[in-house]
Amino acid sequence: MIEIIILIVTSLLFLMVLVMIVESMVKKQQIFGRPSIPIVFFSMAKICPLLILLFLLLNGLHIQIPTIFVFPEVVDYIALILLFLGLILAELTSFKLKKDLVFGLSDSKSHQLQTKGVYSFSRHPFYLGFLLILISSVLFVPNIFNIILLAISWILHHLIMIKEEEFLTSKYGDEYKEYSKKVNRYITIFKR
Repeated sequence: MIEIIILIVTSLLFLMVLVMIVESMVKKQQIFGRPSIPIVFFSMAKICPLLILLFLLLNGLHIQIPTIFVFPEVVDYIALILLFLGLILAELTSFKLKKDLVFGLSDSKSHQLQTKGVYSFSRHPFYLGFLLILISSVLFVPNIFNIILLAISWILHHLIMIKEEEFLTSKYGDEYKEYSKKVNRYITIFKR
């Protein structure tokens, strides 16, 4: 049963990305902005999560992948919760940003600083959502390559977040600095 859920959710994720790309092409909207880190690393930061999702998809298809250890069954349920939380967070962020969702730094003049909704507890809810999904993949498939891909992806996205924050600080100044004091990079549980 869990494999079917994984298959459905992973298919939805791939579909979400595909729809986003096609929709931006049809509407002639920007989907890729300026890379915030060197292009090689920026590209790796986009390829690694796709490969991790591939591990998740293969698991959903019930294709056996060699793992370095086996977790107790309860971990599958934790991974499933993380998968759903990540999907919900990524979807809410996509819905909130709409045309402002760009991979990289946006040069759009209409871009607005987001501080409400999902942005009231995370400065980077889209990245947080995908990070939860990637962690769930590693919990479902603790393959050495999957673990390495997660580590690389996390490090690169952390660097991207820092660079995006520098960009937003230069664009929005004190407004972004004040927002950053109230909301943590990953998650804010208790308001300051």
